This record gives sequence, C-alpha cells and structure tokens, in this order.
Amino acid sequence: MKSAVATPRQDARIVMNLEEAIRTRRSTHYFRPGPAISQVQWNKLFELTELSPSSFNFQPWDFIVVDDPERRKQLHPLCWGQKQVLESAAMVAVLGDKNPHRRDQQVLQQFHDNGYIDESTRNAYLQAVDVVYPEEGRRIEHAVGGACLAAMTFMLAAHGMGLATLPMIGFDPEGVRRFLGVPDEYLVTMMMAVGHSANQELPRQQRRGIDDIVHWDRFGQQRT
Repeated sequence: MKSAVATPRQDARIVMNLEEAIRTRRSTHYFRPGPAISQVQWNKLFELTELSPSSFNFQPWDFIVVDDPERRKQLHPLCWGQKQVLESAAMVAVLGDKNPHRRDQQVLQQFHDNGYIDESTRNAYLQAVDVVYPEEGRRIEHAVGGACLAAMTFMLAAHGMGLATLPMIGFDPEGVRRFLGVPDEYLVTMMMAVGHSANQELPRQQRRGIDDIVHWDRFGQQRT
C-alpha cells in the first residue's frame, strides 16, 4: 500500500506564522518528485526575498534559477555529485555583488526623494561609499553578508509556501561561475536546492544554548 503523500500546493500562499516557520524549517537532504515550481511561486519567493536588508540599500545579490533537468545534469558534477541537484525541482545560485556601488547615484537619490536625507547628506553618502568599502576584502564581505541575508529570507519564504530547500557550499566555484556565465564582479556564495521534501529527515541536531552563544557587554561575560 502506498503511503499517503500530501499534494503540493501550486499557489504562493504563506501558510504559517514566523515563529512556526523558523522552528520547523529544515535543510532538506531528501527530495521527492513533484510538480515544477510555478512562475507564480517563483515571483512570490523573489518578491519577498528582495525585501531583505542591506547596507545603504544596495541589495548586493542576484540569483540564477536552473530548473531545466538537462542543465541540472550538467551542473551535477560541478556540485560534487550531490544527489539533491538532480532530485530537487530546481537549483538556485545565490550571487553576491562585489560592486553594487555602480547603483549608488540611483539608490541615494531614492533616499533623498523619499525624504530620508537632504541634498548635502546625499552628497556626503556618495563620498562615504569608497570609505566604507575601500578594498576588495571589504567588498567581498559585503557581498557575502548581503547575499546570505537574502538567502535566509528566501528559505523561510519557501518553507512558508510548503517548499523545501537545502543551502549548499559544496561546489566548484569557478566551474559553476563559467557554467552559469557569472561576471567577475559577482561571487557564487552558495547553491540552493529547492523542491518537495520526502519527509525523511532525522531529528534536528542539537543547537548551542543561549548561555553559550550570547555574551553581554564584552566577549565571555555572562549575566548572573
């Protein structure tokens, strides 16, 4: 007898509250066959993802969706042969933009037009961009940090829509870059498998407790 499997929704409704989404989201290692992710679902996912925070609102992220099965077969060896590349409904490359400052005039003008800053502050911010990100290392940190914030928003939104995700750092960065045609000013910060969970995960691994991860006023200091 076949076990009952819930039919995946094809709409883009978020069906759980925030705490439930955070507590129940898992990195899914076992995907099952299911319908392709609809364009409506993709649109909702990225509509929510683009609301992620970023320094100066530069939004240093881009995404490449690979949902064609033949393309994923070619991507498979570049992701260390991990089975999720083939079993999920799609792979998403999360890119970090090392040079989002190309949009500084546009973004800071929006700050001005929306009443956040005056003209003199806008001009000061334009000068500050090179001070805040003076070197390649800082630009990489900015790109990776921003892309990771966006990726977490994406994964929570996907979970709320009944989709499963797996963030993956096991891949050939240069090979994936060439395969996907990623320009040099972008980093491939992670790959994400997206699809339908087979519900075969083991219990969640233990997490470090609050007393272990939270320090008060200075590192190593606890509240009594």
